[in-house]
Amino acid sequence: MSVAGGSRSTDAHDGIHASPLGSRPGLVRADRRMVTAFFCDIVNSSHMVIPQDPEDAYDQLSGLIDIMRRHVAAFGGTICQTLGDGIYAVFGAPVALENHAVRACFAADGILREVARGGRAVRIGMASGEVLWDHDVGGQTFNPATGATVHIAAKLQQICPSNRALMADTTARLAADWVETAESSLVVLAGEEPLQTHLLASVRSRRRQYEDELPMVGRENIRSYLLSTLDGVARGISGFSAHLVQAAPGLGKTRLIRSIADSARTAGVRVLEWQVPPVEPVGAVSPMHELVSEMLDGPLPRTPEGLSAMLRAAGAQPEQADALSRILLPTVTDNQDRGTSAILSLAAAALAMLVRHAADRRPILLLVEDAHWADTAVQATLAALADLPEATRLLLVLTSREEGLNPAIAGHRRLSHHKLGPLSIADTSSLLDNWLGRYPGLDRIKLDLSRRARGNPFFLVECIRVLMMNGTLLGDVGDMRPGEVPAFPLPDSLQALLSVRIDMLTEDARRVLRIAAVTGTTFDATLLSRLIGAEVTGRFLPDLVRLGLIDETRLLPRQEFSFHHALLHEAVYSGITRRDRRHIHGQLAALLDLDDFAELSGRLAAQARHAAAGELWSLAVRAGVAAGREALNRSLAAEAVSLLSIAVEANEKLPISQDSVVAGIDLRIALAKAAMPAGMGERAIAELDRAVALARRAGDESRAMVGLVQQINYEWVYGSLDQALVLAASAISYSGGEPAAHPEVLIIAASCHIENDDPASAVRLLDIAAGSGLRTVHVAGRYTMLNVDMMISIKKARCLALMGRPHDAEPLIQHALRLADADMFPFNRVFVRADIAEIRLRQRRFGDVLAYSSESLSLSRSTGAPLFDAVNLARRGLALSYMGRGIAGLADIDQGLGIAIARGAALHVAKARQCRALALALTGQLQMAQQERAAAAILADERGFRLLAGQLPSLAELTEIAAQARSNLNLLSIR
Repeated sequence: MSVAGGSRSTDAHDGIHASPLGSRPGLVRADRRMVTAFFCDIVNSSHMVIPQDPEDAYDQLSGLIDIMRRHVAAFGGTICQTLGDGIYAVFGAPVALENHAVRACFAADGILREVARGGRAVRIGMASGEVLWDHDVGGQTFNPATGATVHIAAKLQQICPSNRALMADTTARLAADWVETAESSLVVLAGEEPLQTHLLASVRSRRRQYEDELPMVGRENIRSYLLSTLDGVARGISGFSAHLVQAAPGLGKTRLIRSIADSARTAGVRVLEWQVPPVEPVGAVSPMHELVSEMLDGPLPRTPEGLSAMLRAAGAQPEQADALSRILLPTVTDNQDRGTSAILSLAAAALAMLVRHAADRRPILLLVEDAHWADTAVQATLAALADLPEATRLLLVLTSREEGLNPAIAGHRRLSHHKLGPLSIADTSSLLDNWLGRYPGLDRIKLDLSRRARGNPFFLVECIRVLMMNGTLLGDVGDMRPGEVPAFPLPDSLQALLSVRIDMLTEDARRVLRIAAVTGTTFDATLLSRLIGAEVTGRFLPDLVRLGLIDETRLLPRQEFSFHHALLHEAVYSGITRRDRRHIHGQLAALLDLDDFAELSGRLAAQARHAAAGELWSLAVRAGVAAGREALNRSLAAEAVSLLSIAVEANEKLPISQDSVVAGIDLRIALAKAAMPAGMGERAIAELDRAVALARRAGDESRAMVGLVQQINYEWVYGSLDQALVLAASAISYSGGEPAAHPEVLIIAASCHIENDDPASAVRLLDIAAGSGLRTVHVAGRYTMLNVDMMISIKKARCLALMGRPHDAEPLIQHALRLADADMFPFNRVFVRADIAEIRLRQRRFGDVLAYSSESLSLSRSTGAPLFDAVNLARRGLALSYMGRGIAGLADIDQGLGIAIARGAALHVAKARQCRALALALTGQLQMAQQERAAAAILADERGFRLLAGQLPSLAELTEIAAQARSNLNLLSIR
């Protein structure tokens, strides 16, 4: 390493900077420490510096050194010296760290990936061992650590290959549970015994367990198949491949994919692991955030604008990058109505694009464990990944129970299915030999275990653990002997067996395990320590890991543990009395209110659930509302429904008061707004019914009207148009009749009449709404944020077009456009263009349809208001089909139809099916077109969409269109 200035000299042998003889002060406060020394420098720094202007050289060097410093600090290291082109750091001093070697390896991995992404290279050397640490030496003047360990690390850095990390054998052994290494050369240092060195290959997302080292039993065929597929992907022989491994709990899904991951890491394939929890753990970043960080090889910017720019540079499209950045970094000012499948679909597409570009650099194995628990964001991401191009070097492997997986994912055309059954008798025997060994005296125990397990490997291993705990089996795994303890009766059910294991713990250990179970299947170590004491958790958590009850699943930035199996968590939790559960849940909810945990991700959602289970009703309401809003800002509509439901139910438990009644009304309206984009239309309508009833009972006509108007909007798009018309008449009546009603209510009612194919009634209501007298009586913006004059103009234009008066409609269209574009509220521009596209479609002006629907889509995505995305995509797709671009058109329509189905928007589904029927006919696919037309007709009839029913093409028209399309294709083939 080069050093600028100073009176220090450089030892050419080891690269450590020494002071002139005798200049170092005597030791005053020093001790011996076990540490990992860490050296990193820039490769070919001279070539970077010499041709450059000094200021430019400084910027480049300091930028790379900042990367080194940031990763070292993130993983708890101490920078001892910053040199001209690198750093020297120590992990484990001045504060002792038990996992110092692991932290050093994680820091090295982060530095290597981030530097390589920028087209530069570094060399890293690491060694672990004892040093003398001088607490009174500060940083840049003297080296505070003395010992052979420092010299070895410096030497390894000097001989390390470019953009690799070379470590001593001591470091490799200490970090073995968390990192993968490859043996490198033997190094001779100053007459010592040759030192075995290792190159860092990759870091693991969870600690290696000792059973991971045992041979795979009973799953060799599927393992070989998946590894062969991965080899083809890695070598470019085959393309993208997606697989689903399904099995009942305990049949070995986790063991299988961990074995595949270990083989993939050894082969140099990049391994990404998602273990989807049933509930998002406190303190853990969201799966989308985690995957984006991995793909960008470094920390994410803290502003949506900065993150969006980084995502675009990494290959995402502008609209996709904006959507993903707003989901990962939501703000309190975000419009919560944007939390729908359309925005999430764009964000997921951006993430898929990042994976695609990362796979171009290095093949990827992405493992998604327990996909049946996937939240809305993970489901959207999986759907986007499954549609990646064939050439993408990605093997996607999902595991799931046989029930619970989203049908849209499970039924994806590119997903190959593999089912695991119970182990055969021969495989069970092999598994027992691996665990127990082949000592003849074990035959009777093996026979009994084989009978009990019935081919379930998890049950079998849990039986073995019980026998090890009670002394029936002695020795190490693979070399056991019968104990002197009489045969211990084992239960025949897995649940009873797990209860036996738990009961064999000491009372203190059992208490720790039970409190952990209340915390969740995955729990934060710091949170648990604050609940029961750091000394207690520090004493018992390692024992629970050793006994195979919990696993350390995350080391940094916060230590995290998970129950070894979901069934084990269920057994522990079910054994806790209701009173104790309530007490512990309440303690956790109160603890999460402290400032120490205010910044933890997932805190509000966890607090809401714990408060409800702990019967802290006021806290459950407060946390449920805040967590629901947070979920909406992350586009997690289904999760928002769950959290707002907690708030609603908790509010019901509070003493009845004016405040609680008002809160109950508002909470139900908010819940209904979240339920619609989640595809829960019936739930939304039920909550609105209840909100209106409560408001009327309380004499709160203002809130009753708000709920009623929401009911109209939801019934119109998601439910029954006839019911929407009835509700619209009621709303007008409650407002004092047509001459006195709020203009916004009249416009909403007119819109329902348009879909009912009654433009004359709609025009009458719109003319009343346009009267100047109503504007002075009613407060604007009570039921809609849209510009009232713009809505009246565009809706009247649509009526006139339906009545065969297109020339009269045209001035109104242009007036509505001018009003929308001049208004500050951006959704006006989305709204008016969507309606113009509808008018132009009826006029068969397909170029205009394409232009206006595309503009509306672009505006909706940039403003986060995708209400009309489904119909805009369908109309744009039909326009493309009429313009001879059938494949692209059907792709748009299919995307729009998928969004409409996901949201449960019946009107939009019917319109998309109408477009799809015509597009299929235009591409000559008559049978499919007829099926789609029939589906649209049934839906229109069921929901009362009379305008749409009247616009559906007849079977004769579809036949004629398809015949013409086939004739055109024949002419092209002849030419």
